[in-house]
This record gives sequence, structure tokens and C-alpha cells, in this order.
Amino acid sequence: VVASGTNLTYQWYRGLIPIANSATISGTTSATMTINPIALSDAGSNYSVIVSGTCQLTDSSNNFTLTIEPNPLAVVSSAAFYCIGSDIQLNADTILNASYQWSGPNNYSSTAQNPIIPTAELLFSGEYTLSILVGECNSLPATVSVLVINCDTVEFFIPEGFSPNSDEINDLFVIRGLDNYPTNDFVVFNRWGDSVFDAQPYTNNWAGTTTKGISIGSNQLPVGTYFYVLHLGDGSPVLKGTIYLNR
Repeated sequence: VVASGTNLTYQWYRGLIPIANSATISGTTSATMTINPIALSDAGSNYSVIVSGTCQLTDSSNNFTLTIEPNPLAVVSSAAFYCIGSDIQLNADTILNASYQWSGPNNYSSTAQNPIIPTAELLFSGEYTLSILVGECNSLPATVSVLVINCDTVEFFIPEGFSPNSDEINDLFVIRGLDNYPTNDFVVFNRWGDSVFDAQPYTNNWAGTTTKGISIGSNQLPVGTYFYVLHLGDGSPVLKGTIYLNR
């Protein structure tokens, strides 16, 4: 606020309540009040300041509005692994009026929303990070892990689902080529983020049962989508994805 007079004092208000200095607010009895960092809860249409001085009437400013835009949320995805020579596809959710900035291994950089990296090589393995800017508001970075393998020498495939119903067809969740990674670490989570199965190493023996959390009898997990995290144990990026369990 800008005011003239002698021996001026200030008090900032929100509605009828005087604002006090706090961990995020300073200068509440000065001409400049600062809120840092700002939060959505600080938005309001009833901010004002009362100015007092020697031999003058106390004056109150008009109310003014503080509008706060939420930070955009970056959501990214990609296949967990690619063969050498294939194209890597990175995907981001569409956000209105957003600009995109990708970065990744081998000094990778792109401003496309859904960039394609042609002719993948082993050195393209790693974490790809996306930041989104809308106006002056930045998102928190989001990352997705990509593994590039030599499919001519290593057969590796993670299925998207299985059906442990004792018909001897897809009764176990089998990751082809996992025997090439004997120090792997495999964890499965339900949609609430609870671990329902883990193995170190995993030996392709999960039949949709659990000793933790919710089951439907005989430790059987209910039909639904589950989430996995797979560390191959060879220093390559962590693999993450979904598994649909059907019966």
C-alpha cells in the first residue's frame, strides 16, 4: 500500500480479522505484506489494510482480491521396455495452454507433449522427466522409467495380466527372460498402495495369492488391477506397470 502522513502505522486484515505474522506471512504491520510460499487457502476477496498516523483520521483501504492458480499436474507414461532399434514413445496428459519440457538420459531434451525417440539404443535407458508450465505456474516434475534391451539375445516380456483359475492356462504370472536377472526384486501393490506380494528374487511363481491385506478366501486376491515394481538388479532403471488379475 502507498500512503502519506506522519508516523504511519499499518495493520493488514482479511475480512474483520487482523493478520498476524507467521511462518509464511511477514510485514503485516508494514506497508508491504509478503506471503511466501503462497497456498490455495490464501486466496480471498476481502484483503484490506488500515493506516493510522499523527493528527489524521485512520484510513482503511478498499478490499482487494488475491487470486491463486493451482500448479499444473504432470502425468506421464511409457512402455516399460523397448528393443534396440525400436522407437521410444513418451506420453503426457493434455493440459490446456501448457508448455512441456522433457529431459532424460544421453542429454535428451524435447518440448513436444508426446515425443518419439527413434531407433533406441542401450544408452537411452533411464528415467525421463517432464515439467509443465502453464502461465507462470510450474508443475512438480514427473518421471517414467524406460529400459532398452537387446531383444536378439534376451527374450524379455512382462504380461499385462493373468488368470489364476486352476485351468492350467496362465495360472502363474510369468515374466519371460527373468531368469537372466537372478538378483531381481519384485513387489505387487493393490490400488490403495498396500503391498500384497513380494519376492527377492521372483521366480515366476505368483498365483494371485497373498499373505497380506484383503483376500477372497484361501489367500486369493480379488479380481482387479494391481501395480508392480520390478528391480532387475543389474543397475538398470526400475520397471513399473499394471497387472490385471482375472479368475
